[in-house]
Amino acid sequence: MVRPAALLVLSLALAACSADEEPAAKERRDPAVEQALNDPLMTDPDLSSRNEGAAALTVKVDGALPVLEASPEAIAAARAEAAALLGKDAIGPVPEPSGTTASLAADHSPADHLALLANKTACKAVLRDSTIWGAKLPAALPVYPRGRTLAASGGDGKGCRVAAVVFATAIPVDEIAAFYWQRARTAGLAPAMLTAGRATVVRGQGKDLAFDLRAHEAAGQTIVELATVSG
Repeated sequence: MVRPAALLVLSLALAACSADEEPAAKERRDPAVEQALNDPLMTDPDLSSRNEGAAALTVKVDGALPVLEASPEAIAAARAEAAALLGKDAIGPVPEPSGTTASLAADHSPADHLALLANKTACKAVLRDSTIWGAKLPAALPVYPRGRTLAASGGDGKGCRVAAVVFATAIPVDEIAAFYWQRARTAGLAPAMLTAGRATVVRGQGKDLAFDLRAHEAAGQTIVELATVSG
């Protein structure tokens, strides 16, 4: 006959043994399941470029794409922000194109666009691809408010910087050209309005900054290519 006291001692001993046992090894997940669970959610708008299943055109990007808003409210907000940037320096209608210039090749690179400014500067810089260059444009020539950066390249040289940015906006071409013409005029860049094929061109140069901007309509949006060199 086992006494109650002996049962109590036996129970405590068994509990101590179980506490010293090693925890069971964690079950290993299937690698495909592990990747799917750890992958960023595709509902994140900054990752919208990762799914290009229905894309008509692929642009080299680094994954940081804001969503392009094209609602009437978003367009009105973009115009209001642009007007605020122009401020008291805004003027009436800008000049009509005064001439033509050569178009860039259909498969041109950022370096090809920047080459148009080669006679404007002695800046030597190694180009690196990253949409961050959209935020590193000269203060006088930023990406149009609420524009969607599609691709960008740039580099820093000795006391100088080059940047080439491609962005999309729901604002019409003529308004985009007018915005940059006025921003350039305020910055003392002596802007000129030209055409190159189906693109509207705004270019200018000042003491420490030169630029070439080309805008054209595509699939209901305005695609803008802006090349700058400063310093």
